[in-house]
Amino acid sequence: MYKKLAKQTIIYSIGSILPKIINYAFLKFFTISLKREEFSLYTDMYALSFLVIGFLSFGLENTYFRFLYKKNYNQETIFSTGVIIQLFITSFFLIISVNSIKYLISIAGYQDHPEYFFMFFLIIFFDTICILPMAWLRANEKPFKHTVINIINILIQSFLIIYMFFSPNNLYIKGTFLFFIFEWINSFTDRTGYIFFANMISSLSNLFLVLPILLKKVILKKFNKIIAKEMLNYGIPIMLGTIAFSINENLDKILIKRWGSDEINGSYSACYKIAAFMSLYIRVFRLGIEPFFFKKYGDSDAKYYYEEINYMFILFGLIFYVLICGNIPMFIEFFIDQKYHFAMSIIPIIMMGNLFLGIYTNLSIFYKVIDKPIIGTYISLIGVLITFLFNIIFILIPNSSFMIPAWGTLASYGCMLIILYIWGKEKFFKFFRKIRNIIIHFLFAIFLVFMINNKKEIMFSFFFQFLYLIIVFFIEKKRLINLIKY
Repeated sequence: MYKKLAKQTIIYSIGSILPKIINYAFLKFFTISLKREEFSLYTDMYALSFLVIGFLSFGLENTYFRFLYKKNYNQETIFSTGVIIQLFITSFFLIISVNSIKYLISIAGYQDHPEYFFMFFLIIFFDTICILPMAWLRANEKPFKHTVINIINILIQSFLIIYMFFSPNNLYIKGTFLFFIFEWINSFTDRTGYIFFANMISSLSNLFLVLPILLKKVILKKFNKIIAKEMLNYGIPIMLGTIAFSINENLDKILIKRWGSDEINGSYSACYKIAAFMSLYIRVFRLGIEPFFFKKYGDSDAKYYYEEINYMFILFGLIFYVLICGNIPMFIEFFIDQKYHFAMSIIPIIMMGNLFLGIYTNLSIFYKVIDKPIIGTYISLIGVLITFLFNIIFILIPNSSFMIPAWGTLASYGCMLIILYIWGKEKFFKFFRKIRNIIIHFLFAIFLVFMINNKKEIMFSFFFQFLYLIIVFFIEKKRLINLIKY
């Protein structure tokens, strides 16, 4: 079981990690090429778009996985019904948003760049339609195709970004058709817009790549109104939870731009991306494990595997946390330009918050499999309230530090995890027998990172990280050996 799971996770990892590695390579390029004000616009547009995608997704990805493994449900009916719902919602959004673009750019403060919004409308439209076909590949255990599509898309996006940024100084293409295309793009947008244009084309290519799945597997006659209603009832609470997650992740950057400055937001956002390494780890884990969780529910040995997998997730997550946060100066120097470094103190805080979120996401599978996603909605709304509280303090206190929103992210995800555990302790989490061990691992990792960042000596840092790895290995030797065997 472990070997097959590991193999699929590794293949999914390539599809997730390679695009992220390329994006991090571009992070250095963007922070060198763009001013902090321009980088602030870049991150702000993505922050706003994530809020919209959270709404348009309607929780249908999780809903699809849940209904797929229910008895007496036809797989083609579930997929066709889900895609048709998604297509209707997304098309309605595109029509409304295009016709309301003047009002939207005025509210968001982008009167000088309406093209940003138009490009993002299309990005959101294409990406949302692709959600269920990509989920279909995961559900049908086609990790290779899933990975190839992701890699093709990031290569297209990368080529376009390089092409547009370097075209003005490239004497070889001047006077050619390629330069004509660049001049056309440059006629309606600026350097920040080049990134959005490349993303738009990449999202369109993603749609073309999954189109065969849509044409072959989506059957209009298979649309079922009763199932559609059930799917929406199940998905809406997840959608609300997704919106809450988007607010927790992006509200700080949206407000720092408008109540702080673009310069501060640019630095904060760049350092936030370094902290998002933890999100990459969570994403890779989720791609391979989530379908397995839904399949395994109801089996006699399910609780054993849930505990083991979650324990190993936390263990490796903390190792990852120590290795990144123990080498922040090295990572930040490698990935972002020096003019962005003054916000580097947020990295350990945001990374730990993201690890809390990853554990919460894994544990949340229990209310999903009993068809009670509303529980997650309530918990997520509590998290949003905490995020709002910290960000309101940031707004109300004159000249307040950007550390306040960062601590808000940690507090929000930490409280969500604690609430979920307390709620499910008697019903679902009684089999978690290693809570004491987990707490010790957390305290040890946090203490080590605190010591390393206070001392700020390379040899001291390497020695204690090496010591940490040895101690963890000896403490968890039996479990790690079993993992390798199975």
